[in-house]
Amino acid sequence: MTYGWAILIIAVVLGALFSLGVFNSGALHGSSCVAGPGYLCQSPILDVNGNLMITFGQSTGSAMYNVGMACAATATSTGLPSPTTSFMYLTALGAATAVPANGPAVGALTMMNGQTVSITLVKCFNSAGSALMLASSPIGTSFSGSIWLNFTLTSGAPGGANPMLTAKIATITAKIA
Repeated sequence: MTYGWAILIIAVVLGALFSLGVFNSGALHGSSCVAGPGYLCQSPILDVNGNLMITFGQSTGSAMYNVGMACAATATSTGLPSPTTSFMYLTALGAATAVPANGPAVGALTMMNGQTVSITLVKCFNSAGSALMLASSPIGTSFSGSIWLNFTLTSGAPGGANPMLTAKIATITAKIA
């Protein structure tokens, strides 16, 4: 009889731990952002619509103009969304925030050397290059991918003598929140 009660208590405790997600391996992975030299990325959060919120900074030694950003579930440029249609170009709303605009244009965010901004609603894409939709994924599910930056090195409209440059700047693991 004593063994029966002990087994019942153990079963109840295991059931409670299982329902809390302790045995879910995805719960063990935290959110992280590993940036390349000269870049800062912190606190990645991904929503169910595939939008990434992140704190981003650069200290590459020069200003970046017409800054656009995208996130993709790929480590190479294969499957990367098109820089001309899929990157979210950022406009400054103050010293510490930026939001997506409609496309590259003069007046898009200029990031000075040493500047950090909080960015919301950068769209993430799957490895096939289409918009990531996580509405059917449970909260806490991990997403791994790369953050790509699109920018020019001189001010003025992109194109011609002022080409847009695309570079992978960070690798992220973010949980759906």
